[in-house]
Amino acid sequence: MRFSLFSVLDHYEDGSRTLSTLYSQLLEQIVAAERLGFAAYWIGEHHGYLTSQHALVCPNPAILLAAAAQRTQRIGLNTAVANLALRHPLLIAEDYALVDQLSQGRLGLGIGRGSYPHEYAAFGQKREESQARFAEAWEIIQQAWRGEMITFHGRYYHIDGIRLSVLPVQKPLPRYWFSAIREESFVALGRAAQPIITLSHLSSDGPHMLMKLIREYQQYYLAAGGDSSQYELPLIFYACVAPTRLEAQQLGREAMLRYLVHQDIDMQHAQQHMRQLEEREQLWFGAPDDFIRWIEHYQTSVDNRHFVFWLDFGEMQPATIQRSMHLLAQEVMPYLVDAA
Repeated sequence: MRFSLFSVLDHYEDGSRTLSTLYSQLLEQIVAAERLGFAAYWIGEHHGYLTSQHALVCPNPAILLAAAAQRTQRIGLNTAVANLALRHPLLIAEDYALVDQLSQGRLGLGIGRGSYPHEYAAFGQKREESQARFAEAWEIIQQAWRGEMITFHGRYYHIDGIRLSVLPVQKPLPRYWFSAIREESFVALGRAAQPIITLSHLSSDGPHMLMKLIREYQQYYLAAGGDSSQYELPLIFYACVAPTRLEAQQLGREAMLRYLVHQDIDMQHAQQHMRQLEEREQLWFGAPDDFIRWIEHYQTSVDNRHFVFWLDFGEMQPATIQRSMHLLAQEVMPYLVDAA
């Protein structure tokens, strides 16, 4: 069983934290995560402002992952997700090949096209074109990473005979996961024996539905010849850990409300949405014993093998994040590894 961390680097225009401070704190978290034994750190890609006061400030995860590569030796450096539809695929292939070189084969590429509408508009694209753009980009990136001379003529990209000068360490390709949110994606990617990652609060209305999707995906994945020894399905959950459930809930709810309100959701609707997420068991705010119970519940029903904790949201204080990390590493992870 593997345990990882995740962030989209949400930033607020209230002067409480500068961008340089945010990036420094993120890199400190990655270094601490390696020391504590987490398998990987996942970073999301986003562009522009969500609202006038709120932005997700990692337009190119490759840059931050390259910086993290120079500060660490073991931890996986992953994206969740890199958007293949927005940038030219040769640029994406070069950037992440360089990350894999600098980290000596620690890149993990979560890929998708799930950006906000304003991001597509900023790049002069239409959201309805994203699926076809994604497919073309992924084909080109795979050719590039295999060291092939690329000749490609699609609807959006035309390439005549170029070969990358920088290739990944991992052969034939770096490890990757497709983002799956809708049920049809779980089914289609399972039938194609492709690895996936998902955000629990976006893909389901609660544990029962999420477990159904996972079981369905795994059934198709194995039937299609997927490698059972390499199988895992990373599940991302909002999380806050404290010595007591009450303290974790207080800290987690405060950060979640900040995160929601700054997306132009009024306080009443933000509170209502947060209660809905809690009722669906998609906010993991609790003590170490709660986390052990939640994870064991999933493991008795599905075999996903990888849990990803979203600790850094709503401008959670660095000390609170670090405490959550330590409690997970010292009181949750050893128990579950030993139990397995």
